[in-house]
Amino acid sequence: MIGLPNYFISIIASAGSALTLFGLFILIEFALPASLASRLQKYFRALTFILIGIAVMMLHVDVGQGTIIDERGAVIAVATIFSGPWVGGMVALVEALYRLFIGGELAWVGVKGIALDYALVLLVVSYFKRINKSEIISFQLIFFAGIAAGLGEAMSFIFTQPLHEGLNKIMLYGPSLFLAQLIATLLFGGLLKTQYERSQAMSTIEQKSLAISELLRQTVAALSSAMLHRDPTTANHQKNVAKLSVAIGKMLGLDAQRLEGLQLAALVHDIGQIQIPAEILSRARKLSNEEFELIKMHAEAGYAILYDIPFPWPIAEIVYQHHENLDGSGYPRQLAHEQILLEAKIIRVADSVEAMLSHRPFRRAYDKEFAFSELYKFSGKYYDPDVLDACIKLFNERNFSFSK
Repeated sequence: MIGLPNYFISIIASAGSALTLFGLFILIEFALPASLASRLQKYFRALTFILIGIAVMMLHVDVGQGTIIDERGAVIAVATIFSGPWVGGMVALVEALYRLFIGGELAWVGVKGIALDYALVLLVVSYFKRINKSEIISFQLIFFAGIAAGLGEAMSFIFTQPLHEGLNKIMLYGPSLFLAQLIATLLFGGLLKTQYERSQAMSTIEQKSLAISELLRQTVAALSSAMLHRDPTTANHQKNVAKLSVAIGKMLGLDAQRLEGLQLAALVHDIGQIQIPAEILSRARKLSNEEFELIKMHAEAGYAILYDIPFPWPIAEIVYQHHENLDGSGYPRQLAHEQILLEAKIIRVADSVEAMLSHRPFRRAYDKEFAFSELYKFSGKYYDPDVLDACIKLFNERNFSFSK
């Protein structure tokens, strides 16, 4: 009978092998492109199990008298659980062919043992799938599949001729073989289950996040649409400012997520004007001081409208700040320099540029040269110099146009 220390050696070796197999699987899994179609991912995972099946046959330990200890049963069990019977069967077939390639006096015994592994594992997995209609893989299934793989390995010696020799080998090596498969299945399968559940949870969170983002985009679209029905000129102005703001943001190296927040903020930066009488907004003359003071309230009104919407970006604050000047002379809070968000600085420039290059009820559009010369007079005072430079480069060097 195999000594007690050898059991510990078997346990340690099996645990190490299982962790190595899991690490190899995850390494291959991460190497797959995230954009790979779901069906192709399944095929690649099946191939991964087959490759791991070959790996365990190559990493076998010969304990003498033609007896080999490896984790072949564990890989068959895990492959059958996570990728289905046909993948488990392919792993078993590849392992059997490799066992014949290794040779030795018990080569055919090894092949029959692999077949027994697969048969017992398939029986357990099929039973659990029949009594459990959900797709959730339980630790109970992994445990019993590990027992099946262990029994298959331990009992493989019954195919030895003469039979009494096989029974002796079962007594000598069976417990060690059983432990090796059970421990490896529990560790490899358990870690894989945890990883799969984590990936599925992350995927669910990502899907919910995308759904929320889409809902927020629809909220912005609804607000923009409300402005369009009330004041088409302001709505068109917001769309142009959003287009220019995103282009400036790209020039300044903002990442995709931040650009999305900038675009949404720009699309509703004048939403507060919805409370201003339409006749004031469309009046074909310069505004009186009282009328201008009323219009100046739109930044704070926009903040109040957007404040309770749970955007992942500071949309309300950007809208609140989009008329602040770098030197603190803006409104409504006279913020300055670093107190002003970069997105608000960008919208401040884009807002002024679009206004100067567009027709207004009380004047015609300015030409670019005049508009830019006027804007440069206030660089560093009203406008952030880097933002203004990026904006003017878009027009002069990259032929930016609102109409494109």
